[in-house]
Amino acid sequence: MNLILISMGVLGVVALLAAILLYVVSLYFKVEEDPRIDLVAAVLPGANCGGCGFAGCRNFAEACVKAGGIDGLACPVGGDPTMEQVKLILTPADAQAETPAAQEGEKKGFDPAIAEKIKALATPRAAFPNLIAMAQKS
Repeated sequence: MNLILISMGVLGVVALLAAILLYVVSLYFKVEEDPRIDLVAAVLPGANCGGCGFAGCRNFAEACVKAGGIDGLACPVGGDPTMEQVKLILTPADAQAETPAAQEGEKKGFDPAIAEKIKALATPRAAFPNLIAMAQKS
């Protein structure tokens, strides 16, 4: 019986040390990613059809964020409404404030608190294409 308890103790200590090592290594190799990629991917239809010329919606979202706009990029499945939402995400809030509509009293921008709530949802992105529209200030 003593041998079993010693074996369990040694195994527990080894498991604890391995967990600590994995945690430290994960912090060292952590990859920072632009949070707008997830927001753009949430707007896209999630069909992963390749009609845009990219391998899937995630790659298309990365290309949009890297380009900083939607010039020359199009989602044939989502169409113009989807691309307008992508444009709103990628347009800085200060540039949106300079538009004539904003000068007339209409404020447009992206609410970061609601964006965090959208990212926290652990559901398929294709099921919620209108969540980004809800995040827009009106």
